[in-house]
Amino acid sequence: MSKLKVIKPAIVEKSGKVDKAKSVKDSHDDIIAKTGKKGKHEFVLSDGTIANRKKAAKIAKAAGEVKDPGKKLHSHELRQALGINKEKEPK
Repeated sequence: MSKLKVIKPAIVEKSGKVDKAKSVKDSHDDIIAKTGKKGKHEFVLSDGTIANRKKAAKIAKAAGEVKDPGKKLHSHELRQALGINKEKEPK
């Protein structure tokens, strides 16, 4: 069994609907801008489940994805640790 990893950001709306980023290159703000919906900033895990920022921070640290994420993981920390630049929106 492989180690659980943080894959990409997601927004969980009040209704419970999950809006997932296309990839780790997207931020939570990008999801909100694309969907027009606000919600809790969470993350998609490698097993397909959704984790809040606290749980995602622990998982990312244990998987060696992020060295020291603090108490809550932010999408930019995951991109930075993986050496990925944020995608720029076309003008």
